[in-house]
Amino acid sequence: MTNTRKRMIMIFVGLMILFILIMTWLYPYSIFSLHKTYYYNPDPVMVDGYVRDLNEFKESFESDMEGIYTEGTIDLTVDRAQYILPLFEQDWLVSKNTLKMKKADLEKMLFEVKNTIDTLMSLVKQVDYSSEQRQYLISSIENIISLEEFLTDLKTNSFDSRKSLRIQFHNLHGEFMSNFMMFTTFYEIVQDERLVN
Repeated sequence: MTNTRKRMIMIFVGLMILFILIMTWLYPYSIFSLHKTYYYNPDPVMVDGYVRDLNEFKESFESDMEGIYTEGTIDLTVDRAQYILPLFEQDWLVSKNTLKMKKADLEKMLFEVKNTIDTLMSLVKQVDYSSEQRQYLISSIENIISLEEFLTDLKTNSFDSRKSLRIQFHNLHGEFMSNFMMFTTFYEIVQDERLVN
């Protein structure tokens, strides 16, 4: 091999490495990316408000869990809420620190969302809610289904830029917060009517 040929091969290999490094930086989830990881930096004000709302709900929920059995029957809304709550308690939702978000994390979130949809659908089938309660439950299910679609799009879209991912993860955080508020509204309406009756 001549020196010119060796030099051409070295230049080509160097350009390929440079290309992969640039693609890894600009498009963290692309097929060229080495780590397929994005570092998400949450908005601390959003996190503070969300954690405060989550803790208030958990206090109310824990007192409801103590009285879950009434007259030999189980309050299914309270019972199922214990399986829905982990969706909204994920570490990345309550942390102010920069978090590493891998595709596997998105897959886990998607799994949790699907389980939550199944749990809420079981409530539609098993509990006889008033029309207002049912409407809030249906709205909660519809919102979580749209969250599932958002997550699926984020997971399958490999060529989102770093800037686009920053916006999408911020929006995803907001979607989780919105879904939590919708679920807590449904839960509180059910509990308020139960206390009245």
